[in-house]
Amino acid sequence: METLIAWVSSMGPQHWLVLGLVLLIAEMATGTMYLLWPAVAAFVVALLAWLAPTPWTVELAAFAALVIVLTLFGQPLVKRWRNEGPANSLNDRAASLVGARGVVENFANGSGSVKVGDTIWRARSGDALEAGAAVIVDGVDGVTLRVRRA
Repeated sequence: METLIAWVSSMGPQHWLVLGLVLLIAEMATGTMYLLWPAVAAFVVALLAWLAPTPWTVELAAFAALVIVLTLFGQPLVKRWRNEGPANSLNDRAASLVGARGVVENFANGSGSVKVGDTIWRARSGDALEAGAAVIVDGVDGVTLRVRRA
């Protein structure tokens, strides 16, 4: 245990920087966002240790506190940022159809099929639609489109 404490107490800014780089590389390899916050915390502690050398206990406590704070507050911000914009439906083909125009193939009792682009989709509508009518996609429920008359 004494050797571990001796090793941790001898850590300088360069060690925190290397730890941050290792964690950042591991984050880039996994893409999970779990290792990003410890990497950022290690970079901040490296900067702190370089600007104002402090005891290892303070550095370790700062690292732990930063990991917790960054994870609690940073994770939701990045998640929201990643889900905004036009690319959020990149892997969800049905969601990318919202606002698209299509043509009714057949429709009866509020449900039927609609051709959007080169694909025929199941669709529902509150409007009475006839074959050949133009529609606009308002939303998606699973693989069923919600459409309205154009």
